[in-house]
Amino acid sequence: MSGVVGRGEWAVGSEAGALGAGWHAALSEAWDAYVAGSLPIGACVIDAAGNVIARGRNRLNEPRGVAGVISGSDLAHAEINALLALQDTPRPDCYGWTVLTTVQPCPQCAGAIAMSGLRSVAYAAADPWAGCTHLLTDDPYVSRKRIRVERAPADVQRAALRLMLHALLDELQSGGNRAVLDSFDAVHPQDVAFAEALHAAGTLTSLRDQRAPLAGALAALA
Repeated sequence: MSGVVGRGEWAVGSEAGALGAGWHAALSEAWDAYVAGSLPIGACVIDAAGNVIARGRNRLNEPRGVAGVISGSDLAHAEINALLALQDTPRPDCYGWTVLTTVQPCPQCAGAIAMSGLRSVAYAAADPWAGCTHLLTDDPYVSRKRIRVERAPADVQRAALRLMLHALLDELQSGGNRAVLDSFDAVHPQDVAFAEALHAAGTLTSLRDQRAPLAGALAALA
């Protein structure tokens, strides 16, 4: 994504209005996931009027048995949990709903979106390692559903990408796969450098450990 590097335009305390309700909800879920020890990926579903009607987050590294969500499983992805939070998917109303997610959907989540009845998805950070939104547009069966694939505003892309990179650096310290980070570095070298400096400074780690509100994290990531 070109043009990601740079400072965001929102001010601390006003980020909800600057981001819009949907993207603020998705980023809030991503930050909550990171604070809880999981990958910082959040998602929500908005209706045709832009109202948030469901939310979910990554829960990979959390205990199983949480009511109403998938947790402590390789299936515990943000988009899956956001879709599970929907009370119903009435046709044709749900065709106008959109899944907003902070990271490009993987094969599992793209497939779930394809089969959910929703006809629109927008994502923030591109995922050169596992992103699979081409399934929604290129697969012969799924493409007949005419699912729209869009992107978040640039400031949201930046925050989501840098937050994810920070988490990948955590994983690398614990023996994670360097190839994952390298795939991002090949596309977003300046943002990887930013995340490395932020990680070395410990600023975002401290905010996470303090369970600080989203506003502080956004300021550090800008």
